[in-house]
Amino acid sequence: MVLGFDASTSTVGWAFSENKNIVDAGFINIKSGLTYKDKSFLVINHIEKNKNFSAVNKIYLESALSGFAGGFTSQQVIITLSRFNAVFEYILTERWNVDLELLNVNTARKKVIGKCREKGMKSKEFVKTYLEKIHPIHDFDVLNAKGSWDKRNADMYDAMVLSLF
Repeated sequence: MVLGFDASTSTVGWAFSENKNIVDAGFINIKSGLTYKDKSFLVINHIEKNKNFSAVNKIYLESALSGFAGGFTSQQVIITLSRFNAVFEYILTERWNVDLELLNVNTARKKVIGKCREKGMKSKEFVKTYLEKIHPIHDFDVLNAKGSWDKRNADMYDAMVLSLF
């Protein structure tokens, strides 16, 4: 069983896969955590309750951004994500005795989808469009309070790509 994480400071997408099939997936709102440690334990407590957790032997965590996302991401956001990612990785490796590997999102997309981007298409839309062609990703979709597709599903899709790597 492989567990993939797409972590940001407000939402963490997660996905369990086995034999290259998504078994379970979702996202966790971690905005209520005051510190990076608090946010990390919100994720840990949620994941440890999942029936698939005991079978996990590999974790892929999206490595922190190494550059600007087409000019849309500020330097401060990248620093914040890098700090959280480092704390999250450390706490996971201390808490769970499972092989954890940082994975570049473009590397994962190339292996799972066959390419990492498409000109003129935003990253989240790219993943949704191409991943749904090879896996039934919408089985795990969540609707927001208004009954519409929740935009945080995109974080879950990114976690799916990582778990399928």
